[in-house]
Amino acid sequence: SRLKSIAPQLKIWGISATIGNLDEAEKVLFGYTINHKNKVRITTDIRKEIKVESLLPDKGERYPWAGHLGIHMASKVLPVIRDNRSTLIFTNTRNQAELWYRKLLDIAPELTGLIAMHHGSIHREMRDWVELALEEGRLKAVVCTSSLDLGVDFRPVDAVIQIGGPKGVARFLQRAGRSGHRPGVVSKIYFLPTYSIELLEASALREASLEGKVESRQPYVRSFDVLAQYLVTLAVSEGFYPRDILQEIRTTHCYRSISADEYDWLLTYITRGGKSLEAYDEFRKVEVEGDGLYKVHSKRTALRHRLSIGTIVSDSALTVKYLQGRFVGTIEEWFVSKLKPGEIFWFAGRNLELIRVKENTVYVRRTRSKKQGKVPAWMGGRMPLSSMLGAGLRKQLTDVAEGKLHSEELRSLVPTLETQEQLSAIPRRNQLLMEYFETREGCHLLVYPFEGRFVHEGLAALLAYRISLLQPISFSMAVNDYGFELLSDQPIPVQEVLDNELLTPDHLYDDMEKSINASEMARRQFRDIASIAGLVFQGYPGKMVKERHLQASSKLYFDVFFEYDPENLFLMQAYEEAYYQQLEMGRLQEALYRIEEMEVVFTNPQKPTPFAFPIMVDRLRSRLSSEKLEDRIRRMQIQFSK
Repeated sequence: SRLKSIAPQLKIWGISATIGNLDEAEKVLFGYTINHKNKVRITTDIRKEIKVESLLPDKGERYPWAGHLGIHMASKVLPVIRDNRSTLIFTNTRNQAELWYRKLLDIAPELTGLIAMHHGSIHREMRDWVELALEEGRLKAVVCTSSLDLGVDFRPVDAVIQIGGPKGVARFLQRAGRSGHRPGVVSKIYFLPTYSIELLEASALREASLEGKVESRQPYVRSFDVLAQYLVTLAVSEGFYPRDILQEIRTTHCYRSISADEYDWLLTYITRGGKSLEAYDEFRKVEVEGDGLYKVHSKRTALRHRLSIGTIVSDSALTVKYLQGRFVGTIEEWFVSKLKPGEIFWFAGRNLELIRVKENTVYVRRTRSKKQGKVPAWMGGRMPLSSMLGAGLRKQLTDVAEGKLHSEELRSLVPTLETQEQLSAIPRRNQLLMEYFETREGCHLLVYPFEGRFVHEGLAALLAYRISLLQPISFSMAVNDYGFELLSDQPIPVQEVLDNELLTPDHLYDDMEKSINASEMARRQFRDIASIAGLVFQGYPGKMVKERHLQASSKLYFDVFFEYDPENLFLMQAYEEAYYQQLEMGRLQEALYRIEEMEVVFTNPQKPTPFAFPIMVDRLRSRLSSEKLEDRIRRMQIQFSK
């Protein structure tokens, strides 16, 4: 086969500084059938020293709420920028990067021309200029996202600032490593919390870096949409013989378990569209020649496929362009749809006035208006807490409960944690804290597993369903990375909840299927699968298909497969990814096994606790504007502090 003929000359390299499961990564990299007697793993016993310094609030809060503290502490960042030649300021989202860049210029206008912004939606030419200007010393600081935390060719900087919890040890170490990016040099990173309880993460991150801990990364398996794209790519090129390619793909970690029937299904899909679509010529992409060679002959099919190659699917983006012709970047269609011509929005560090939207281009011009324009938001911005960092937080809380205030972050949290202890409890590593209280909003049940927001979404839905089996009751739910809330307008049978041990892994999959709208989650996941597998075409350059049309097309295919082709591999993949990527079912199951062995600490506080407050605020955030939200929260803080 092709692979055997090139194997003697094939050299495979894998480079990573932040991966915990090296043995598994090695298997994914090399596959399973090639002889690797000359395989070499190169490591070092030199320990990279990382210094973590938190930028602490001037005074501790008794009732912290998420998101407000960071931007109000922007002045704490200025001395770091001034004292260093070059600084990277990492945020977790593009929206946050835009807000921070604007805030820094507002409070320090003298930084104009010395500070820039870098994220994936800014035009490539502008990003290249920012990287070069930082390297040459023309810029003192860059506000950025993960667009600058990877790449071995990027020059080191003097200092790094992390805004808010990075949600994972590996991501934190990767960003810290941008400072002092040389052997023997200390990497220094400043941590600025967006609310005070995030200081627990800073303390946990410092311990993890000292102990050399880092998360494992789980490889993708059985991604049939990618395999379908690969087969058509081969057919667009020289063509392929199915038996040879089956041997090849079975050497990979992702497709090691593919069966002959599944492979035949994919071959039928690329040649006839499969069981449900064989009546449509559009899906007869690949032809089978007399000798069994699979080949694409249609120039139109080949062109459309070449334009669609790739596995990164984002929401439909429109190009932002000045009237004079220069490009600014890309922005998501749903945000632009809310703007009217003449409205001002802030993007790529500029106040821009919307002139018109024509086809897939947003035409703008710069404005000197003092009006604060809307800041774009991008979908999918929230990252969940990693399981390793969650374990680190539980360890920090155990230390606090035992009086071990061993870090400046924990000592600065004393006012908050004292209030939590007085009103409720601080859970230890082997304890699950549950709180129940009533307010004018209704009856609140809060649970704190410290497992990340995706796992908490699943746990909240599961617990709500199981409570409803005891008593007819409806809930609204809110989650953050530390816990979740169930809110009802009628009393919650908490004693029955405790007596029946409802947070158990027993019957997990059946109960999850009944407690969530699995079909809706799978339908959202299917949109990406449909694009990668070539079911939907995103359009030609300059004439991209509108987002709502893509969504409608992928929904139609999903509904057809669900009704007439339930064994469709893409349909089954959508459900699997909904469970294991969106809900993180593997982590959820592990969390339930851990909870089953824990002591439940149930408290009945007379009012919301510092742990509960941020989760309640998160629920209000979706219902109120930022101004009304801040007013509401101030009243709540005053009320609960009495």
